[in-house]
Amino acid sequence: MLAIAKKEILSFFTTPMGYIILAIFFTLNGLFFWVFSNTFNLIGSGFADLNLYFELMPWLFLFLIPAIGMRSLAEEIKSGTIGLLMTRPITLLELVLGKLLGILFLIFSSLLLSFIYTFAIFQLKMNKDVFDWGAFIGSFFGLLFLASVFCSITLWCSSLSKNQVIALLLSSLLCLLHFYGWGELSLYFSDNRAYGFFNSIGIQSHYVQMSKGILASSDLIYFFGQMFLFNYLTVFQLKKIKQ
Repeated sequence: MLAIAKKEILSFFTTPMGYIILAIFFTLNGLFFWVFSNTFNLIGSGFADLNLYFELMPWLFLFLIPAIGMRSLAEEIKSGTIGLLMTRPITLLELVLGKLLGILFLIFSSLLLSFIYTFAIFQLKMNKDVFDWGAFIGSFFGLLFLASVFCSITLWCSSLSKNQVIALLLSSLLCLLHFYGWGELSLYFSDNRAYGFFNSIGIQSHYVQMSKGILASSDLIYFFGQMFLFNYLTVFQLKKIKQ
């Protein structure tokens, strides 16, 4: 499994596309957070914290994660190397988890930027003692879980098509709908139970809860359940390809 993860990481950096994707991500991150006049701009908000950064990141992840993971299985299926991987002494679940770990390592590395921003914010604050560490830690963990679910969705979409562009578009659309769509759908229900049900299906409500520094067991169960669901769907699709 670790060998699969290592191969995934190395394959990403053996092509210029990997560096281009990360360069675009870091550039957009910096421009939206520091330069452009928008709702995510730190300077314009007047508050020296990372709340806007954690609001911005899910939207950037909608581009970054599908762009990184689109080729993970689609390229293997197209080139025929998926058959060689299936002959290795590993289970299909270990194959999927190896791919998932490789993508997550790349995503988690990009999150190190948040600690650089934390240092910058400390330099901007007039009172160095006032910083909501609870919200920061909760938001950071929420972002890790969010990225894990997005990666699982992207892997499943990558297993459905040989075409990387189709995998990219499909995974971006599903991630968007699963993060934002359920909450929007819930607004059409006047009944509180129906509203709560549909709102709880979406990722956004659980992510926002964690962003407040509240690590509830229900949110943790939700994220682990979502990862299990989409990884199972990926394994199921690989079984169909193997047959």
